[in-house]
Amino acid sequence: MRAWLEVDLDTVRRNLEIVRRSVGTGVEVIAVVKADAYGMGIKEISRVLDGGNVAMFAVISLDEARKVREASSKPVLIMGYLEPKEIVSAIEEGYVLSLFDNELAAIYERLAARLERTARVHLKVDTGLNRLGVSSGEAVDLLVNQRHYPHIRIEAIFSHLIKSTNRPSNERQLQKIRELLLTIQSRCELLPVHLVNSGALADFSDGYFDAVRIGLAFSGVDETILPGLEPCLRAKSVIVQVRTIDKGEGVSYDHLFIAAREMKVAVVAIGYAEGYSQALSGKAEVVVQGQRVKVLGKICMNFIVIDVTGLDVRRGEEVVLVGSQTGPNGQKAEVHVSELAKWCGLRHHEVVTRLGTSLPRDYYGGR
Repeated sequence: MRAWLEVDLDTVRRNLEIVRRSVGTGVEVIAVVKADAYGMGIKEISRVLDGGNVAMFAVISLDEARKVREASSKPVLIMGYLEPKEIVSAIEEGYVLSLFDNELAAIYERLAARLERTARVHLKVDTGLNRLGVSSGEAVDLLVNQRHYPHIRIEAIFSHLIKSTNRPSNERQLQKIRELLLTIQSRCELLPVHLVNSGALADFSDGYFDAVRIGLAFSGVDETILPGLEPCLRAKSVIVQVRTIDKGEGVSYDHLFIAAREMKVAVVAIGYAEGYSQALSGKAEVVVQGQRVKVLGKICMNFIVIDVTGLDVRRGEEVVLVGSQTGPNGQKAEVHVSELAKWCGLRHHEVVTRLGTSLPRDYYGGR
């Protein structure tokens, strides 16, 4: 047995309910399930969120959109770049495309006309991220001159926040959107807008508009997003060997850790190949028998070594890498994703996505 990820689908559903209560009535929830739903499993998570009546799903690729379609009949927005043959398939299959420059508008129009279909799109406006998106002026031109694109139907406008937890930055982007909407209002019909993501939920209700795009909040791994969110996942592995090392002996590659005394150590089946970053070396802790213990030395491709001095552990015993565990005497300990993120200098998104896309998953609840 190697490492695995446990996902509690009932917790995902409860987290969605908390998000819904936070945004209130009149604001739709667009479920972002890209990167295999942040490593939690795109089909399973989409099925649960569909049951919670999200308005729409958002993904990056055509392949992801098709996986969502297997779990839900709700509209799916493909936010990423597609090759022409993929655009044809996306239009034929009824997905919503992201329109982020004028050249792409011409491509959508040409391919949709050839199919005698209408390409449904959301217009991506760049408000400062300088990644994808048309300028405000280009957005106005596209909307005012839609007659030049009879096979394109622009259904909404959206943008991405630069740093969702930075309110002054958010306010500057919000002002750009408001100025754009004022210009549009004077020349053509207004469209729905979505801007806010998980990180801005708690402190930026001014930017909710018609819908919010939510991904990480469903996992509950970032407790700062909204009060009441709970982690839906645990990463686990097992001990594969227990051994004693003498004072002065080193552990793992390069002997970055040297024992200051005789120690009992255990080898655990997880490593950077399974998404447990080598940047955690010398910093991370895990939970065994309801107690936090240290990871010793350099993290290997498929193994780590932990300090189990004073614990009666055996081969096959469960080790919690992320999440909580209750020990034999009722003691409980936990390692949060936020701690792993801090230890290895990554964002929550990257920690869970690395683990989730590398490990097999077991699901609970939500059936």
